[in-house]
Amino acid sequence: MSMEQQVIELLEFLHQPRLEIRALAVQQLTSLTPKSSEFYPLLVSKRSTLIPDLKSLCHEDTVIAHEAIRCLINLSGDARVLQELDDPFFIKFICLLITVPSSILADAACMLLSNMTKHEPICVKLLEGNTNPMPGLCDSKRLMDHLVEAFHRGHKKAYNPKAEFHFLASVFSNCSGIRLGRVFLLEPSPYDELAPLTKIQIFSEDPHVIRRGGVDAAIKNCCFETRKHEEILDADTLNTLPFIMLPLCGNEEYDMEEFEQFPEEIQLLDNDKCSVLFWSRHSCS
Repeated sequence: MSMEQQVIELLEFLHQPRLEIRALAVQQLTSLTPKSSEFYPLLVSKRSTLIPDLKSLCHEDTVIAHEAIRCLINLSGDARVLQELDDPFFIKFICLLITVPSSILADAACMLLSNMTKHEPICVKLLEGNTNPMPGLCDSKRLMDHLVEAFHRGHKKAYNPKAEFHFLASVFSNCSGIRLGRVFLLEPSPYDELAPLTKIQIFSEDPHVIRRGGVDAAIKNCCFETRKHEEILDADTLNTLPFIMLPLCGNEEYDMEEFEQFPEEIQLLDNDKCSVLFWSRHSCS
């Protein structure tokens, strides 16, 4: 029997009645799913049955679900697989895995959702999706509000000691690539009257490259909403300008007159970012 035939046979075990057989099958499958695997094209070609099986396994116990999510993360690099994941019930389930307190699978689910939102129809479903308020996290019924709160409150594992939520930044970046996503980020949320962008832009200089990069990309995309430029610049509304400028600030020196025109957040930076050059207008002889 060829290796390809063995892989095809392995896929049959993913929907066997006995859970222990399904568990062993998905554990064996995980190592075959990276894009560098010689079996990646074969697995993608079997997506119409493979992806529903993996989605079903995401509902099993944590160990099995983690392996299934890893498989989906790897396979979702293919646009044809993303079409199979374009399912409002599965999108909502992944969001629940992310936002439930103490979820062990939260970060893996964030990575999967990051890949999924490269498919515009999934972004639309996510942005239009509703859920039940979650005590301790968010009173809103909008799915995206829950993700923003998890990202904001979950920094340094403050919300969930088992998750950092960095890859949600990529979700916001992907969603802001369409106008519906930019409107979501820039308009005040009905539940707390705060624009979601104000909760994520504070991470524009975060040490983690995924969190920082996703936030910076979301800010950049929001700047394409020209009707919002005044609010983006206004310190009393969105106040986004300092968070655009912060990553650009080096250790340059500025004279006092120029320095005082900077946003207050820039003026309060440490000297290793920028400093005032005190000098006299009178020359010395």
